[in-house]
Amino acid sequence: MNVIFFACMMLCGVVGWGIICIKIYLIVKLYYLIGGNFIYISVRLDFMDKYVLRCHDCGHEFQDPRNFGFECPENCNALIKTRYLSGIKFRENGVWGYIDWLPVESKNDYSHGTVFFRSESLADELGLKNLYYAFHGYFPDLGAHLETCTFKEIEVVVSLRYARECGVRGISVASVGNTANAFLRYGDLEELKIFLFVPSNVFDCVFTVRDIPENVVVVEVKGSYDDAREMAMKFSELTPYVYDGGGKNFARRDALATVIYGFYHKFRKTPDHYFQAVGSGTGAIAVYEGWERLRSVGEFRPPKIHVSQNEPFTPISDAWVRGERKVNPPGFDPLDVIYAKVLANRNPLYEISGGLYDALSKTGGKGYGVSNSEIRYALRFFRKTEGIDIYPAAGVAVYSLFRAIEEGNVESDSTILLNITGAGYSELKRELGIERVKPHYVVDGDLEGLVREFG
Repeated sequence: MNVIFFACMMLCGVVGWGIICIKIYLIVKLYYLIGGNFIYISVRLDFMDKYVLRCHDCGHEFQDPRNFGFECPENCNALIKTRYLSGIKFRENGVWGYIDWLPVESKNDYSHGTVFFRSESLADELGLKNLYYAFHGYFPDLGAHLETCTFKEIEVVVSLRYARECGVRGISVASVGNTANAFLRYGDLEELKIFLFVPSNVFDCVFTVRDIPENVVVVEVKGSYDDAREMAMKFSELTPYVYDGGGKNFARRDALATVIYGFYHKFRKTPDHYFQAVGSGTGAIAVYEGWERLRSVGEFRPPKIHVSQNEPFTPISDAWVRGERKVNPPGFDPLDVIYAKVLANRNPLYEISGGLYDALSKTGGKGYGVSNSEIRYALRFFRKTEGIDIYPAAGVAVYSLFRAIEEGNVESDSTILLNITGAGYSELKRELGIERVKPHYVVDGDLEGLVREFG
């Protein structure tokens, strides 16, 4: 082995090639010493050349320890962000076309992504000249093939790849439906265990278009989304499986940042305004982070970010309208009252350094509350004008655009990007069929049996 290594060094005669030989030698040595997977050993060496992590609060930069952790080493209450060391080369469509700015070294077999197109019918109705959609859903006529109907699958597949490259045994996740559906559909792309914790009162929203992968365990939680989240986090503390991290997981945020990369890739400009309904705020934060990276490509103004929530559960928009950094979620369980149940997050990434408050502040953003009846109106209006059935959360964003026009917050010739976060359920049901999911386990505040089996 040593003879081969030094022979390579002599033949190359160039420092750069010498470094490559050293790296190859180290990889092979590690492979023989550990008996591990050659691919993932090489990944652990190569990722160091791609990006560094940076705490938004203290500014501390550090190498990714690849332990699937998302906290600052200095214990700051802040988001950890990736700083990529090279530019981006736009490749094929789909999320992996932007792998240069994703914290992974290789892609899995997922092939879909956001579809972008310009509105004609709705734009005409609203008097807008440059309305575009970031479309997430299942609508083959538009080239949209997301088999869970929402943008969540894009962040899930990247997070799964990152987790696999980190070498974790498995992850625990809390979901109000869409994220669980994404893990159910694509969980077997990677070889790791997945535990999904879903509240009972949204369990009827969980579905799949195929058999549940053997590596996925579905847990119904008797309680609220907060209870499911607490169960998922506690389970990770008591077992070898790590918590997914939610919006703190930079792999998930960087996946969602491909929305703005894709828009720029297709139209060679960035939007003046960006509209999205939010629960945690992860998607809106990701778009702002993506814009910050795109500044290396050209001089662009940041898109003004418009976020919206489903009344009466509007802690983010209420706090923003008050001009406050602190959110005050109401005492009731939002799953009992709101139509867009996926927005029922009582712990959004709003107050945290680098979170939604900062993104709204830096872009001069706006916040809106939309009632259940207004959502239903938006769904009907969108189907009438565009011929597409969209999810209630997307209806929240659509109606917030109506409100923004009414309040004079957008100009008719502005470039507007409206994120349709979910659509095409009826199309999916008709073409592929869906199956309702039965839980493997039901828990009511007690994880003892689950921990005993998997701990």
